[in-house]
Amino acid sequence: MKYPNLVTNGLLSLYASFSISYVLAKEHKIDGFSTGIISVMAFVLLFPFDTNADGLDMIPLHYLGAEGMFTAIIVAVLVERIIYFLNKHQLIIKMPDSVPEMIGKSFAALIPSFVTIFVFLGIKILFGATNMGTFPNFVTLVIQTPIKSLGGSWIAMIIVMLIVNLLWFFGIHGHLVALSVMTPIYMQMDLENLSAFQSNTPLPNIIGGAFLTIYASGATVLFGLVFWMLRARSKRYKTLGKLALVPMLLGIGEPLAFGVPYVMNFVLFIPVVFCGALNSLLAYVATAVNILPRLNGVSAPLPIGGNGFLAGGWRVMLFQIFLCALNVLIWMPFVKKLDHMEVEEEA
Repeated sequence: MKYPNLVTNGLLSLYASFSISYVLAKEHKIDGFSTGIISVMAFVLLFPFDTNADGLDMIPLHYLGAEGMFTAIIVAVLVERIIYFLNKHQLIIKMPDSVPEMIGKSFAALIPSFVTIFVFLGIKILFGATNMGTFPNFVTLVIQTPIKSLGGSWIAMIIVMLIVNLLWFFGIHGHLVALSVMTPIYMQMDLENLSAFQSNTPLPNIIGGAFLTIYASGATVLFGLVFWMLRARSKRYKTLGKLALVPMLLGIGEPLAFGVPYVMNFVLFIPVVFCGALNSLLAYVATAVNILPRLNGVSAPLPIGGNGFLAGGWRVMLFQIFLCALNVLIWMPFVKKLDHMEVEEEA
């Protein structure tokens, strides 16, 4: 498993440096491919190069994985901004329309390539003259470590989950809005755990993207809703419960969000907003006191139980079942009240 991981998660920052610049460039109507390639060149240029005993140049691979993610994001955005500025002010070599498109794009990328490389070479030299040594070290010390410490705390996790589910209550995709800010942090923490798991060393992080997926999304927060809908007296909720059961077990909650709906449904406000945060807190405490193992960072698209077993073993799987049972109790009075209102309306 070493080599598949090395070319996937182990090179994630390299892929990010290309793809982020590519997408930004396409949005601003400039050549995405050349922008992505230039971004990769600038990203790698900032690394500290070394020479082995045979006189061959080497690049530290750990910068290409989780450790270099924030650097990759910063470099990708800066490169795209530089190239966009040069294109906007026509500071490029523009060939006649009779020249084939691929050749024209190659010439158009020459000046942006030289300018970008010289800018980042200057950054490399500038930081090489400081105690930090490299720009990636600066990002780690000044940006990455403080953000990770803040975002990786249990308090931040609870606040994030409350915001996520409050947004869902108002019909906004909370995971896309709130977690988009935290995704780089949680992704790095997952990758650190995965790397430690594969090297058979202690896992460094309790929280991560996998943690929230395993303990605070899908069936672990919605099982109680579907459970009581299947036992509802109203035909509407009983039918919807049958339709939503399989998607819910696979972590898909949209049929319930807009089918029940629990969006803007004040009868269900408390379980909708607070179940995810409660699950996260219980799982964090259980992990901190070593009742549960730390997750290895794997978040597979499997049904509840299967994803927990893959991420942490049988104890995690059993804790997911416990959370489902707990949520059955939490949802009970709210769904029963909603069902009673629906029965009266049907009558």
